Amino acid sequence: MSTSTIKINGNEVPLTIIPNEISVETVMSAPNFNKWIKKIELEKELKVNSISVQSVDMFGKNVGFLKFKADVVTVKEGRVVPGIIFCRGGSVAILVVLKSKETGKEYSVLTVQTRVPVASFQYAEIPAGMLDGSGHFVGVAAKELKEETGLEVSEDKLIDLTKLAYGTEVDGVYPSPGGCDEFIRLFLFRETLDQSKIDELQHKLTGCLDENESITLDIVPLEDLWKKSHDGKTLSALYLYERLLKDNKL
Repeated sequence: MSTSTIKINGNEVPLTIIPNEISVETVMSAPNFNKWIKKIELEKELKVNSISVQSVDMFGKNVGFLKFKADVVTVKEGRVVPGIIFCRGGSVAILVVLKSKETGKEYSVLTVQTRVPVASFQYAEIPAGMLDGSGHFVGVAAKELKEETGLEVSEDKLIDLTKLAYGTEVDGVYPSPGGCDEFIRLFLFRETLDQSKIDELQHKLTGCLDENESITLDIVPLEDLWKKSHDGKTLSALYLYERLLKDNKL
């Protein structure tokens, strides 16, 4: 165990790192941890008294996930508020809408893969991936779309649904704000293709082997997407897409 302090809103806040193999420097340099610190500094109604890092998962030489407990109280009342955080940072997800040249029918793309945290061997969701710390949302979205579907797209063809809906003040949608800092930036990719090209994607095997990904694509009618996946980011992206269409913003 090691101890240090971290400055939050001018206050020296005690920082405890419980895992012996993890240094203070490693935690302090983690992009997702630093982003949380910057965001909590903007919330003037909350005060952080201490932080205890309970576990750290490394992705190679970089910090992947952290779990920490923050002793946080409200400024006015001094009331203790829950502060156990699974800190994994942001990610992106892409709603793909493919229109058939011949029929005009629209389809979407689901990636089917194993998701151990929800104990599912075949979990259906739209293409998604973690941010790399660069803050370049659209670039990561294009990279993930290519890795998970094989579709190569230029960045200017990706439409930022989150920005269209909420402006620049919102990082993304929060799937589990009661315990996790993750935000998901939602994008849209629309393309018109020959029906044969759309059909070729069905059951295509994809994924980044270096990241232990094994993905099977499922091409579904867009009108049935909500029935084919109960995934939160998938349904959020679909809802934003439909609302933005209705409001003539797409």
